[in-house]
Amino acid sequence: MASAEPGRVIRFRAGGRRYALDANHVAEVFRRPRVTRVPHAPSSLDGVANLRGAVVPVVALARLLNRPETPTSGERVILLRADEPLGLAVDEVMAVEDAPTPGGMRLVEADGAEPIDLESLLAEAFAGLARRERPDRSVHAVVAAVEVAADVAFLEFRLAGQAYALALDRVREVILSPQDLASLPHADAVGIGVVEHRGGLLPIVSLHALLGLAAATPQAGARVVVAAIGEASVGLLVDEVRAILRTPQDMVGAVPTVLNRGAGEASIDAIVRAPHGLVAILTSERIFREETVARLLAEGRQETSAMSAQDAEDAEQFVVFRLGAERYGLPIAAVDEVMDLPKSLARAPRAPAFVAGVVSHRGEAMPIIDQRPRFGVEGAAPATGRRVVVTTVGGRRAGFIVDAVEDIRRVTASAVREAPQLSSDGGRLFDRVADIDPQGGLMLLVDPGVLLDQAERDVLAAFARRAASNAR
Repeated sequence: MASAEPGRVIRFRAGGRRYALDANHVAEVFRRPRVTRVPHAPSSLDGVANLRGAVVPVVALARLLNRPETPTSGERVILLRADEPLGLAVDEVMAVEDAPTPGGMRLVEADGAEPIDLESLLAEAFAGLARRERPDRSVHAVVAAVEVAADVAFLEFRLAGQAYALALDRVREVILSPQDLASLPHADAVGIGVVEHRGGLLPIVSLHALLGLAAATPQAGARVVVAAIGEASVGLLVDEVRAILRTPQDMVGAVPTVLNRGAGEASIDAIVRAPHGLVAILTSERIFREETVARLLAEGRQETSAMSAQDAEDAEQFVVFRLGAERYGLPIAAVDEVMDLPKSLARAPRAPAFVAGVVSHRGEAMPIIDQRPRFGVEGAAPATGRRVVVTTVGGRRAGFIVDAVEDIRRVTASAVREAPQLSSDGGRLFDRVADIDPQGGLMLLVDPGVLLDQAERDVLAAFARRAASNAR
């Protein structure tokens, strides 16, 4: 083997062996960041991470080299200089020192074995991941691509065991009940406090008090519904967010006058006759007395002032759902409903295991697909709290079972980035990612059209495998 030119190398350990890599191919070395797992990706891919503001695939070097993993596998990430950034998760980075450097991006083992062509190894592991032409993923294009029935949409939540809702277009987002509320002096039972939110102050009020209901201590599942009143934002503390409800206009009726004779400020605007019972509809501008609304409109802009005009215009809303330990976002425009998982489903004959069954939905049979096996989620599903996200694209409708629907997240255009091409299926399904917290957490954003396309392909493939097995 010809000797290489002297230079600097990075020495590190992975899978129980020691390696060296030309330092010219290394941009930086990190402690392991938070890594978001990507379904359908090659086995050597740990996931994606936010490194210095870039969305970077992180490859487990031990798995790439078919080496056994150790308790310290992946403790460090070596960021490679390449056309597209890539991180190598290794056990330990030991030193940077002078040594002969191999030609190209090659790994040199400490025992003098033949160098490993890292670039070719990565290309082979991620074969077939040619760059696709990126579609227009602006908020306007997403909405235009999704066929949504001309129904009325609401966000349903619970207060003191009763069902209430707000029009979905008046809901900016849903967040966890904050633990660090600053109390306001001389506040009444309505005003709970304020919290920092998107660069401004968000007032949090008690919807229990506004509706004249008995005061309640916030429970573990409590949420804050951030409602729009003009350009102002107000946080409404509720016991639990239940569902997104879309219903025909003729199912919305006038409210009996007697229901608005309580002691609270808020007025019930209408009643929806939902399949699971009656839901009282509130209007954000009628939650408070007229003088309170006037003050909010005059003193508003807490949230919009924290955004640029372009970000405010291009902000998207996503329904955030959870499968296992990971969270995903689905454009809210693609979501027809979020409903409880039915206690029983009609089984589809000879359907693959991930098709949990069918239900009658608006007079049609709708397939219910369990996302856990399709996304490769390990472990048992939660015993309670699972939801069905109903989506319609191009006239096709399906319900997808998820472990939980956690909130509605408003994401500005500046926080959304293209996802690196990760796998032939996963790279199409998750074509964007969003920064969701200051600690570098990423949320994969689901393309609703591809979600349905992939579900159909999976069903057809499962039937083909079954037919081939029966033919033997």
